Amino acid sequence: MRKIQTLGHGMLVVALAAAVAAPLTLTACGGGASEPQADAETAPEEQAQEAEPEEAPQSKYAVTIDGSTVTTDYEGNPAMIIDFSFTNNSDEATSFAVACSQKAFQNGVQLETAIVMDDLGNGYMAEIKPGATTQARLAFSLADESDVTVEVSELFSLDDTILAEATFSVA
Repeated sequence: MRKIQTLGHGMLVVALAAAVAAPLTLTACGGGASEPQADAETAPEEQAQEAEPEEAPQSKYAVTIDGSTVTTDYEGNPAMIIDFSFTNNSDEATSFAVACSQKAFQNGVQLETAIVMDDLGNGYMAEIKPGATTQARLAFSLADESDVTVEVSELFSLDDTILAEATFSVA
């Protein structure tokens, strides 16, 4: 019985030694730690170039906010029509409505879209091919007579970069 206990104890020691040694041997095989150090010692200029901030990626779309017109909605309430130019620089056909998020604010509060009797055209919903530009018009209900700030960003973006921003006076 003593031999079985000694044998069991010996197996435990071997198993623990293998468990500790296995990660060390795998690390040695990878060679990951020694290669970056060699690169760091031989190419300091390359590291300096990598440390420079990269330019923000170019947007697939170009937008300008061209102007505004104060009008009334279908109920006679004050509204503002915003004029946009939208250029599709992506590889696929798309529309301004699908590609971009358009928001208008008064006093820091987002305005609702308005239904107006004015002709807004088809530029907002029209699908355009890569490289093409269209004019779009959107109407927003006004809350009061304070300035309106308009922002446009990509609809599907991880960084919410503003593509265009403008402020218009209501009065």
